[in-house]
Amino acid sequence: MACHTTCIIVFIPRAPLLYSMKIVEFEAPIEFVANISEHRDCLMSQDKDHENPKVFWFNIDVPKGHGIRAGDRVRVIVEKI
Repeated sequence: MACHTTCIIVFIPRAPLLYSMKIVEFEAPIEFVANISEHRDCLMSQDKDHENPKVFWFNIDVPKGHGIRAGDRVRVIVEKI
């Protein structure tokens, strides 16, 4: 006589993102790409006069191989998740 065991597999999906709150989205030119290490660079854009509320200053590290150069435009999106 063969003995069979019942096996039940339950998949529990990761909880879906219920909401995200967009803080800001803007486009800006990259002013400078700094070599941080052999693995990453830092993309920089600075607000020269600090008076224009639509111009933001940012620096963000990214992995090497991104292909971005000074003068390229990027879109920055910040969301609270």
